[in-house]
Amino acid sequence: MKKPLKTRSGLVWSGLVCLILMLSSCGENPAVTTSLPQQENSLLSSTPTPTPSLVSKPVKGFIYGYNTITEGGETISNISVLEIPAANPDSSGNVPLINQFSDYLRQEYPQDWNNPDIQELNSRLCESLAQYKPLGEYDTSAKVFSVYQDSQTDTPLSVNPEGQFEGNVVTSAQGSTVKLEVTLGEDETAETEIISSSDTISSSDASGAVLKLCPEKIIVLPNDIVIFKVFSEPSIDLKKAGLKFSLNNNSIGCIAPPVYLCVFGERKHSVAYSALYIKKNLDTPVDCVISATTSNGLSLNIPLSVVKRCACISGRVYTGDKPLIKGYVKSIGPKAHCKLDGDGGYSLPAVFLGHGRTVIATYWVQENGKKVKYREEKVIEFFNDNVSNFNFGVPPTPTPTLTPSVTPTPRPPYDEFYNKKVSTVLYQYNQWETELGKEEAIQRIITWLNGELPDGPPVPDEIAGASSKDNPYDIWIHFRDSMSVCISTSDTIIVEEPDPNEEPIQKEEIKPISRLNASANTTVKNADVLILSPYYWQASIKPFKVEDIIKDTLIGNGYNVTCKNPKYGNHKYDPAADFYFDWENPIREVPDDPLPTPEPGEPKKPLIECYLKSNWDNNVTPLDFETMGKYGIIYINTHGWSYNKEDPDNPDSEPTNCVISCCIDIRNLNRTNKTPIDIWVESNHRQGFCYYIYRDIKFDSPGIDPKKAGWIRTVSFTNDYISYLNNNPARNFEGSLMYVSCCRSYGMRNYFNSARAYLGNRIYGNSKWTYPFAYYFFWFMMNGPEGCAKATNGILSAIKDAPVPEGTPSFDEDIPMDAHGALKQLTDYYKVNPDPNPYDDPGEDDEGKGCTVKIWQKDPDEHIYFPVPVTVTVHKK
Repeated sequence: MKKPLKTRSGLVWSGLVCLILMLSSCGENPAVTTSLPQQENSLLSSTPTPTPSLVSKPVKGFIYGYNTITEGGETISNISVLEIPAANPDSSGNVPLINQFSDYLRQEYPQDWNNPDIQELNSRLCESLAQYKPLGEYDTSAKVFSVYQDSQTDTPLSVNPEGQFEGNVVTSAQGSTVKLEVTLGEDETAETEIISSSDTISSSDASGAVLKLCPEKIIVLPNDIVIFKVFSEPSIDLKKAGLKFSLNNNSIGCIAPPVYLCVFGERKHSVAYSALYIKKNLDTPVDCVISATTSNGLSLNIPLSVVKRCACISGRVYTGDKPLIKGYVKSIGPKAHCKLDGDGGYSLPAVFLGHGRTVIATYWVQENGKKVKYREEKVIEFFNDNVSNFNFGVPPTPTPTLTPSVTPTPRPPYDEFYNKKVSTVLYQYNQWETELGKEEAIQRIITWLNGELPDGPPVPDEIAGASSKDNPYDIWIHFRDSMSVCISTSDTIIVEEPDPNEEPIQKEEIKPISRLNASANTTVKNADVLILSPYYWQASIKPFKVEDIIKDTLIGNGYNVTCKNPKYGNHKYDPAADFYFDWENPIREVPDDPLPTPEPGEPKKPLIECYLKSNWDNNVTPLDFETMGKYGIIYINTHGWSYNKEDPDNPDSEPTNCVISCCIDIRNLNRTNKTPIDIWVESNHRQGFCYYIYRDIKFDSPGIDPKKAGWIRTVSFTNDYISYLNNNPARNFEGSLMYVSCCRSYGMRNYFNSARAYLGNRIYGNSKWTYPFAYYFFWFMMNGPEGCAKATNGILSAIKDAPVPEGTPSFDEDIPMDAHGALKQLTDYYKVNPDPNPYDDPGEDDEGKGCTVKIWQKDPDEHIYFPVPVTVTVHKK
């Protein structure tokens, strides 16, 4: 593979090592040097950052050194700062962290304490803390400075033999933490952070408070444990605020709930400690998020990276006409610290791969008869292979070969650049799929994009590599600027177009809902209804849908209904369309290249653009999902998937990943105008909340040959985003009934567990069943079975192969049902759950049955009824 291209360069902002391999940066990131060599004509374009306002702040704590052993057997030095002793009692009188942590978990969280995962975490924490050594014992030559000091000339902080220190250091007036630099002998330095002792006074007022982390980003090895702290500005009582932690991917490890320490006899609720244990043998790098939330609406997403694999970074520090005295370059990894040679050269043989890899150069030069310190930082956005000529300072002669190291203006994620590159990949995939079949074509594409196919075509510029991640039918394309997109080959969108010879379906007369029981023991929080069906256009000809009959019935009965069910057109002149497919102008990287000639009987499959027809009123965007928690009834009909990466074929295993398709990526005709989708994606994709998926689309058009086929770009949510909504008191689904109809959506229930009730599909569902089944479910809740699409013999006629009900029903057919009761009668009496029409390839179901809808309720004993709007006349029976 070629080298990654995109970097950020400039003066260093943040600490590099803190609490077990943490690339750390708490609070704001001020510059730490007072000067920088002039950058004129420099292709590195390292822009100087103004020196921050400096103040003196008090600090105190215990500083320790310890070693981490990688799975490859290499040793890494680490520095950690704690407020109390790590493992052994000392003269301070504080109970050590090793005891306080276990005791607090046992007393405050007895249920969690009995969890085997927490027991394993605690055991690993005790093992780790037992290895902590006071700094002077760990390295007799170690010294501690503020990062704003010069370790060659300034006086270090005084540290006693037990590792305890107290004093005042110079730091940024704007920073949230105090950053410390620790020198370890002649050849190594490390950085860590501490919360200033003057900033730890609790306040009872949470207004305007913001959660902060020490450190801002956590990097940790497999089979290792990491300690982190959460605090707020201004400082508040976090225990009273109900602070909670959750890990968005529980398959990689376990996280402890907040622990509040007793420091010098006083329980501190202003700083919450936690520990995270990462399982061994993980394939790396793995990126995920720790969510910190409070009951009063504060939230913080904590980036977490699990690392193991390494590559080399080498280059040179240029000092112009100023003589180099000494210096070093460092990053994160087993061999990621190097002294500069006499010419300023360096090599870091083993730096951890991953996103956002920071490299820092610190060096001293002779300037006007004085020794002057410089400090410069660069960030490789996606470090995935060896990098050479990664230079600092001012190269004496700019050359074109250094151009890739220029810090470019980042492309927005919606930039058409990505579509053009992906189109080249898709054309090649289409060709190889025809020649080799789907599975072999996928592997060949990945091998090609990773630069491992000698006889393959040239890899498109700016593509760094490819993988399948956890789904063998996905192709993930990784760009050098850290952008990644997915090509899905397993979920073809088949669009059913109407048969021109078929009689149109007549709309039924809207009947009043007259028997809803206002005195039912439980209902949802309000009578507002949200229906989001971003792929309604895929099956708009189907009868008996929530999007049509249920929507019209509710509106006719005075409900506040928000429904978005977009309709497509195949050209811009279609009067009924909300958007249209631009078949006339397929996307190509080279516009004049002809489309590949398909095999006989095979359609051409270009990447096509979707354009807005007139307005966004009926088109689904991510903004519609952001506010869905305000509705009492929520129905989402889309594409999606959930799976456990350790057991992907088992739909009943606890999922580690889920994907919900939000919408297709609809463009404005004037591409310079951002769409609502663009704005949202640009703000949220870096947080891991969404990504683009390219999907295969085919049109099932009776009497039309050949069928239209191609690829379109869609936007999908990750479980990180759903967890964010679910854990946010201002946006969650408290008091709502949710029905999410997509493949394996029942497995997503824990991501929606703030809801009162949640329904979803156990496996993948045939749309000929999922559409009418959802219609029947809501009809039964609103009316009972009376008046629904039903034959005289009781068969639910909208569902193919529905059986004749047997026996006498045990319910009144004209009485509305609660959610559990409606599902029970559809299952037990009408026998349409699971789908009575067996699937040709059930795949996930050993009994060969179709899909089943299942229900989860926060309180299993509740009878949750459909809400009554104020305009409905309610009759009790």
